[in-house]
Amino acid sequence: MFNPKHRFFVLLAGVMLVLLACALPGTSAPTPFAFPTVNLTMTALFNPNPGVPPTATPEPAQGTTVAPTAVATSVPTTAPTSWSPTTAPTQAPAATATPHAATATASAVRPGPVVKAPLLWVAPNNINANLDDWRTKTEYPIQSLVYGAANYTGASDLSGKFRIGWDYHALYLAVIVVDDQLVQTQHGELMYKGDDVEIQIDLDYYGDYYINTTNGDDFQIGLSPGVPPGTSPEAYLWYPPGKARALPEVKIAVQLTANGYIMEAAIPWSVFGRKPTPNTRMGFAINLSDNDAPGQAVQQTMLSNDPFRTLTDPTTWGTLVFYDPGK
Repeated sequence: MFNPKHRFFVLLAGVMLVLLACALPGTSAPTPFAFPTVNLTMTALFNPNPGVPPTATPEPAQGTTVAPTAVATSVPTTAPTSWSPTTAPTQAPAATATPHAATATASAVRPGPVVKAPLLWVAPNNINANLDDWRTKTEYPIQSLVYGAANYTGASDLSGKFRIGWDYHALYLAVIVVDDQLVQTQHGELMYKGDDVEIQIDLDYYGDYYINTTNGDDFQIGLSPGVPPGTSPEAYLWYPPGKARALPEVKIAVQLTANGYIMEAAIPWSVFGRKPTPNTRMGFAINLSDNDAPGQAVQQTMLSNDPFRTLTDPTTWGTLVFYDPGK
């Protein structure tokens, strides 16, 4: 028989063998205890790539200061050093629309002829092609050939002269045209394919001084002697293109003569959207279109008061000076 003490040691040894067997390879390990995960940032909570685990951002330990992580943003955290959207630029941008501003002074004059329009305190009483009521007798020639040299035979074929004046209601024109064959078959925008008078005005004389293309302040107006000439004269605005239309508000009258016609017109300043004052300058050209082919619609020749005139280049138009003869 075993001694009781020996029996105790045998039992103790058996218990220890059982415990060692639980840790041997091949036996199942107990499930580990899961500790709580740290809190995620708001970016991680709204992770745009759910298949890619976001990186956990631990909270800083109490009593410590952590610099914020730089985050890309569309709004700068500090104002730019060169300029701020709430303040004006410290340096003006390079001029584009008016690169000439530093050189076009109040005395600047374009290469074309200078025409002076007096303020008519007493405007023509009636627009009737009778010029007896005109207070200014100054006349400027229209004799420079600018189109259709092959069709032009001389002053009796086409030539002219004009008077010009203004008040605070309208621009006044009186045109005396020599034309040995009057032909006009077209109305409105097509009147240039016949005998007509055309004026070009650049309202922004200094702003457009070196700009050689037309823009919204450059106007071209046609004045037709009628279809046939001498009946129902009319006016039409071609430029600016966005404002093109017939101009029934323009008062116009035509009287036929032995060698052509006389035209008188009053163009309200409302057509241009701007009124001059004494000493105002505008770009200006006045032109005569000619058609000597009866029954046809064709522009054969054009004369201008401006020998440099090009249709869509305001820098080639002359200068119109508004003045008050009483001052």
